[in-house]
Amino acid sequence: MRRPSSLAIAVFLGLAAVTAIAAVFLARQVDRREDQLLDERARAVVQAIDRRIETYTEKLFGVRGAFSASNELTHAEYEAFLGTQGVSRRYPGVLALGYADLVPDARRAAFIRGVDRDAQAAGLGYPEFVIRPNAQRPGSVAITYVHPLGPNRAAYGLDLMSEAARRTALGLARDQARPVATAPLRLVTETTDQEGLLVMLPRYEGADQSPAVGERLRRFRGAAFVAIRLPDLIRSAVPTGPGLDLEIYDVGAVGTVPSRLRAGDEAFDLRGGAQAPGSSGDRSRILDTEIAGRQWRIYYRADENLVGGGERATPWLIAILGIVVAMLATAAISFARSAQRRAVLIADQMTSDLQASQTELARSNEELERFAFLASHDLQQPLRTVNGFLQLLELRHGDELKGRAKEYVEYALRGTRQMSTLIDDLLTYSRAGRSERAPEPVSLDRAWDAAVEQLQAALEESGATVTRGDLPTVCADAGQMTQLFANLVGNGVKYRGDAPPEVRADARRVPDGWEIAVSDNGIGIDSSDHDRIFGMFRRLHGDDRFEGTGLGLALVKRIVENTGGRIGVESQVGEGSTFLITLPDDIAQPGPAREGEAVSAR
Repeated sequence: MRRPSSLAIAVFLGLAAVTAIAAVFLARQVDRREDQLLDERARAVVQAIDRRIETYTEKLFGVRGAFSASNELTHAEYEAFLGTQGVSRRYPGVLALGYADLVPDARRAAFIRGVDRDAQAAGLGYPEFVIRPNAQRPGSVAITYVHPLGPNRAAYGLDLMSEAARRTALGLARDQARPVATAPLRLVTETTDQEGLLVMLPRYEGADQSPAVGERLRRFRGAAFVAIRLPDLIRSAVPTGPGLDLEIYDVGAVGTVPSRLRAGDEAFDLRGGAQAPGSSGDRSRILDTEIAGRQWRIYYRADENLVGGGERATPWLIAILGIVVAMLATAAISFARSAQRRAVLIADQMTSDLQASQTELARSNEELERFAFLASHDLQQPLRTVNGFLQLLELRHGDELKGRAKEYVEYALRGTRQMSTLIDDLLTYSRAGRSERAPEPVSLDRAWDAAVEQLQAALEESGATVTRGDLPTVCADAGQMTQLFANLVGNGVKYRGDAPPEVRADARRVPDGWEIAVSDNGIGIDSSDHDRIFGMFRRLHGDDRFEGTGLGLALVKRIVENTGGRIGVESQVGEGSTFLITLPDDIAQPGPAREGEAVSAR
């Protein structure tokens, strides 16, 4: 067997080098995209926790305002003020909303009798008012009002100055005239081993609740507080489960030992043998945020791949194609060199016989020309074969190829153009489809309800009414279906008109599956923009009117198409919008639909 010539080896090494560079570049692009997705998800977790704590803290201003407006509230008035607000239902993780009075030392006994007399007169079931744990401690700030009372009877009369964490937070709140949270602690009404915290808002004498620094201690009269069970709050703000690892630490003041608040299915323990966040191949982030005057450090880790298997496989596909091309080019050059050597030998033989026969010489020259033509033809033929197969791939499967994979193949084609002196039109651009997680039966009823639950705070704030009829079960990804409905319901609430938002979903059979119609009474969409709204970063309104990035409907379209369906919209300006989603009917469906169930946020 002949050894490859130096030219063939040089061509092979050159093509292999170009292929390696392209594959490494594409692999790094995929890693950068995964890092970007990880950053976005980690920031979303921090923002969700911040918003939830901010919402709960806002309730304290209402409680303080009620006491400031009437100077003092009776226990009956306090219960009437909070009893209709559905604190436990609307604010997951909140155990109690209460108020603690500064007990005047000079008239301590009279104060205790007055509180007890009013509490008993309210007939709400308050026990006897006793300041605990040390009734004779000077400077007491005792809990005198608490809602709901039933599970929080043990907190009634508790002196917030009797324990270090509560005393420190109350002192900071009083001196800074703003909400301050305690370090994580065991709430007195907690019946499990879960940790919690208190957020306290000071109240001062008079209408001015932001007095000068020198006046705050003298005018301090008490504090409104909210008691929060931390794991419940975190789970309600951030969906957790397999594939997500979340740890939260209360850093507190500089030099203190962090307190670990765990949520998720298995904690990511940085003190164990796990990779440090930010190392190569790691899918974790560390973020700091301020929660009511305390510093929290959040460790976020995603255990599952954030980009599809198709994107991950693309660099390997490019590498394999490049090696195949390099081998074909090497073989073609080797064959050409061999043919050339054979031609030279034949030419020499013909020259040596020239004297003997002019006819033989002419025949030999003709044979030499034929060999030269064959050598040139054989050099190009393997390259035409590869090019032909790529064109056939594009012809038969072009509709299946997606944008990012198409971009990766274009990078490879740019590299192979450097071989154009040897290869003409060897490859056409192609795209690799995205392989998603295997679909499974998904109840769209449950996906819709989960989406509505995620948006509960926004729905209540806007006074929206969200209803649905019976929705089918389809073969899809449950998380993507929830995300799809959350985007459509959120759009209906965001782009609302003057009337309170109304969003409804219904389903009907169509020849190729199910058609899901999601309708709203919002501002509507001009018919010229019906196709444009599904493009990435396509926004019809300026940032000064509606917030957002313009990715919502593009994501909805991508989810629908990945499920094998299609989406369209029917809308006119001022007449609301109806998004029509057609999903394939891949599994057995339940019987006839019943009448729709209403899920109202009012």
